[in-house]
Amino acid sequence: MYKKLITTSVVSVILLLGLPFTALAEIDKSDKNKPKDYVAKTADGVKPSALYYGDPPAAGRWDGTPSPIEALGGCTGEEMPAGTVIKADNLDALKDLCFEGKAVGSMITDNVEWMIREKALMINTRHSEFIEMDPKYMQATIDGKSNVVYGAPVEGSKCGVVSGWKAGMFFDPQEVKMDDPDAGCKLIWNLRAPTYGATMDIRHISWVFLDAHEGMERIQRWWARRYYMEGRLDGGPISEGDGSVMQRTVVVAVSPQDIKGIGIFSVRYNDPTAKKPDDVWAYLKSVRRARRLSGNTWMDPIGGTVQLYDDWDIWDAVPTKYKDVTLLGKRWIWAIAHAPLITVDLAFKNTIKEFPAVDMDTPPHFFPNEQVQWEPREVVVIEGTPPDQHPYSKKIVYMEVDYPRPYLGEAYDKNGKFWKTFIFQNRIDWGDDGYQALMPVVGHIIDWKAEFSTTWSANMKANPAGVDAQHVSLKTLIKLAR
Repeated sequence: MYKKLITTSVVSVILLLGLPFTALAEIDKSDKNKPKDYVAKTADGVKPSALYYGDPPAAGRWDGTPSPIEALGGCTGEEMPAGTVIKADNLDALKDLCFEGKAVGSMITDNVEWMIREKALMINTRHSEFIEMDPKYMQATIDGKSNVVYGAPVEGSKCGVVSGWKAGMFFDPQEVKMDDPDAGCKLIWNLRAPTYGATMDIRHISWVFLDAHEGMERIQRWWARRYYMEGRLDGGPISEGDGSVMQRTVVVAVSPQDIKGIGIFSVRYNDPTAKKPDDVWAYLKSVRRARRLSGNTWMDPIGGTVQLYDDWDIWDAVPTKYKDVTLLGKRWIWAIAHAPLITVDLAFKNTIKEFPAVDMDTPPHFFPNEQVQWEPREVVVIEGTPPDQHPYSKKIVYMEVDYPRPYLGEAYDKNGKFWKTFIFQNRIDWGDDGYQALMPVVGHIIDWKAEFSTTWSANMKANPAGVDAQHVSLKTLIKLAR
């Protein structure tokens, strides 16, 4: 299948909260009155084709004829039209209808169903569309997978260390068997490789603080960049440095004024045992100096948000940091794989309309906007048990089956109670070098205990031109912070 793909072509708790936000603008609600068959246009300005993505028999392209699942005896009853909006008042009528050979309700997880019925989540549906990862990424997986060795588990974790990896995915997901006791660990190792380019440049990233009852409270704006020191596929060396560093990250607050300049620089080491902690420095405005922090900041909240550093891509830690990682199974879900092309519109800065992918004008204010479309995606469901000092008792991630792209996640408190929801909106971005990266552009992180969300939106960029390791350093942090 990979050959077919190729040929077809954060921070510690010292980060302070921002100022209250008061300048709210009235939003145009015209998108609420769409025709029944409404389907948002794709990047080239046309309606998406009815391209099915399915297994069996394998991932590929179809031209609108019955999908393979239908041909093999899947759901073959009444069809639900693309563009139908699933919501509380029609969920029961739609659950048993068919969509691309699957029952509509079978693709709704228990927690998503609860959000539809009890919290007014709406799912605007579209046909699934085949997504190609960059050919260089897939070819690197093919070329290197025979050299990857999965070793013995480390102390405190059931996950094993990995050696021999160079680029692409660590493991071919098609070769990871469902009954392999190490399957979950292997698939999370894939997630920790550079999945969306050698450099991740997060432009205009804003965390919007949203109360379920009152709506927007304030905005924190940040500048962030992550530079991978290995697995690089941008035309330069695949690995940089002496091999001891996995990645470098700088995150700096831009506004409001009372947090402007606060930031961190972190170094994650290439230690598959995860015993060597990250090195983290924070810039302190009060003394105009950078200070070293504890290596356990990966479990801390990002600024004053409800998102942990470990929630950066729903799951940010290497698997050996977790006590256990288990593959629970494989299934289909509704997910956002084709987010809007504009997720931060600076023409409407400091109004709700600046964030067109988030429905901030409709209680509970923190779900994807109705015009954001969800589609069937086949995923693996992976459960992780973090270390005892972690705030969560477990985390569950729903990740694309053929490459590591998380769509949904759940976090549970120490009593095993459902605590947080993660809904990530994803889309393809082309780097300055032409690299094709599927990446998150909006992250809905919802704390159901507090009935509060800190939802981030960003115009993210893969492989920006002219960036090297020196642009993601402690000097970078200090320069930007001052």
